[in-house]
Amino acid sequence: MVLVPCPACDHRISEKAVACPSCGHPGGQSDRHGFVPALGRVAGTYVSANAITGAILGSVMFLSFAAVLITLILTHR
Repeated sequence: MVLVPCPACDHRISEKAVACPSCGHPGGQSDRHGFVPALGRVAGTYVSANAITGAILGSVMFLSFAAVLITLILTHR
């Protein structure tokens, strides 16, 4: 594993890192393809894998909670 300086903050990161853990700047290769870099470009900012995971998990938990509440409300009529 090769450590390279982040171009934005000079923090040392892995050459294969998706983003700098310190500042979120995309790491290593700028010509990467895939879900995380594409979503980061669409969002107009650098989105880390942890942020994407948190957003997806939060959405699923919210929808599950809402479904349970709706079910409870409808069955107690």
